[in-house]
Amino acid sequence: MSSSNQPPAQNQPYPLPVPGPAPVKTGKRGNGLGIAALIVGGFALIGAFIPILNYVAGFVGLVGLVLGIVALCLKNRQKGFAVAGTIVSAIAIVLSIILAITYTAGFAGLVSDAVKTAKAESSEAANKEVSVVYEVNGTATDASIVYSTYTAGTNGTEQATGQALPFIKELTVTAGSDTDFTAFSLIATNGAEDTGSVSCKITVDGDVVAEQTSTGADASVSCSASGVDGLTENK
Repeated sequence: MSSSNQPPAQNQPYPLPVPGPAPVKTGKRGNGLGIAALIVGGFALIGAFIPILNYVAGFVGLVGLVLGIVALCLKNRQKGFAVAGTIVSAIAIVLSIILAITYTAGFAGLVSDAVKTAKAESSEAANKEVSVVYEVNGTATDASIVYSTYTAGTNGTEQATGQALPFIKELTVTAGSDTDFTAFSLIATNGAEDTGSVSCKITVDGDVVAEQTSTGADASVSCSASGVDGLTENK
């Protein structure tokens, strides 16, 4: 019995390798913090131009700046929105500070001008000249007349006796401010031999503020007015 050993086949092809799955390309993911930084910075930039609101806009811009910096530090994330948000937030902070100072200075200037104007108007009112006319009419030839003026803290009284009517005395006085008290009075009396009528009248800046009429010997009339700043009420 004989056996034969067959030699191994020569030049047999090796099995082809099986292709594996194609490599998956990995790109940078989105950056939500960068988008948030841009949105917050945008609101801060708008608020920086609005008076009063710009005081808060600086703090909002600071939040956007922090979000932008954190977004820039994240790995494998898109940086575009993060960069934009950081820049916009930084600009908003600077503008909010500059415009807050500008608006505050402007407001302070307006208040100062208003105070100066009020003081000037008050000073002008305190130095206003007022025309006062004391007038006594009638047929008397021996009337007694007393008139007095109180304004701007100054009092003056004058008297005329044996006066023939009509009698007119015109004065120019300085009226005080809105809180200054003014008073005007006029008293006239007929003589013992004067039996006709006698009347008094006080006129302030063209307005009759007091008048009275009486008749007979020794008849007496009294006119007075008082108030503030030359504006009086009849008595």
